[in-house]
Amino acid sequence: MPLKESISIRLPFGGCQEFSCELESQRVAVFRPGPAGMSEPAEAIRKTLASPMSLPCLDRALVPDDNVVIALDRQTPGSPELIAEVWHYLERRDINPERVTILQPAGLGTSRPADPRTLLPESLRSAITWKIHDPTDEHSCAYLATTSGGDRIYLAKEVVEADFVLPIGTTAFDPLLGYRGTHSVVYPGLSTVDALARTVGQGHRELAPRDSRPLRQLVDEIAWLMGIQFVVQVVAASGEGFLDVAAGSSDSVFDHCRKTVDDHWMITMPERVDTVVVAIPHDTSGHGWTQVGQALATARQLVEADGRIVVLSEINEPPGDGLKILCGCEEPLDALHPLRERRPQDLFAASQLAGAADWARVYLVSGLESDLVENLFMFPLEGTDQVERLLASSESCALIGAAQNTFGLIE
Repeated sequence: MPLKESISIRLPFGGCQEFSCELESQRVAVFRPGPAGMSEPAEAIRKTLASPMSLPCLDRALVPDDNVVIALDRQTPGSPELIAEVWHYLERRDINPERVTILQPAGLGTSRPADPRTLLPESLRSAITWKIHDPTDEHSCAYLATTSGGDRIYLAKEVVEADFVLPIGTTAFDPLLGYRGTHSVVYPGLSTVDALARTVGQGHRELAPRDSRPLRQLVDEIAWLMGIQFVVQVVAASGEGFLDVAAGSSDSVFDHCRKTVDDHWMITMPERVDTVVVAIPHDTSGHGWTQVGQALATARQLVEADGRIVVLSEINEPPGDGLKILCGCEEPLDALHPLRERRPQDLFAASQLAGAADWARVYLVSGLESDLVENLFMFPLEGTDQVERLLASSESCALIGAAQNTFGLIE
């Protein structure tokens, strides 16, 4: 009797954990471990900046006395390498480092990002300003313009007063924007508390990423009002690196990076499966409920009703206000109305968890107390041995690495 063909599964998760097993190939609908990062990121950035898309080199857009603001997305892999390579072009135009500010968006409820100046010489690190925008400071913003829809836009004073603004960030799937990237680093993160509150929502699960989104249109209009033309973008790899980098005109870079994201991070299947395993490794965006929610949203799209979702993580983050609302409910969907009314900072994660737990049975490997996991409508797993036992009884499964970066779609 011939042996059945098998697939060797390896899914890294957390900081240095890994789930591995052998599965019969006919039971595996999808195995996507996630793309690897570039081995020499600085060299890739150097080549990209030397030949930007649809525009001359960056130094051609600058004059020596320019006041330059680099708007750097908090979740950008390779930030130190990007800043170091961009500085070479500023230096080429004799830009005074004391007139350069690296400005990062607000991250309410999140930890402070790492200093992106670490690869610069000490003299430059002390001269170039690095700042996290504070939207709660009523004096931090200035009026920019009024949009065609009548919205008065206020942005960080550094951005409004700058001679040249260079957005640097990550192009990735986003539940509200469709795709984050290019101009989304500027708004709403570099605006006011009111702007941040107005853009909190529950996403559009019924829409594909390329479908039209009002907020994305607003973000691009604000960039047009600012006169932004040159941008630098990366596409994340599995883990903390990036798999692609692009620079040049906003439209060309955005189109290029969206295609790269679709090619490497979109998971399309002809039909749903009974079990989806999603692994969440540490990456630049963190390792918390935001990442768990994003992974669950992908799994929810791919698993059949009453199927099983298995989340591999090391999350040990206490629940935010939205998850606490979910803990106090009798059924997962009971949380949606109070979540919409109160709009907590973890609205996305709480809504994504509620939707997944209502649709399927959710199992979680984590560093959390079992009681908390159960109160969040999930089944706690003590280790990967239990995951293997769940897969042994599965007729069809999908196994997805770095699932916080993915988007699932049934054809």
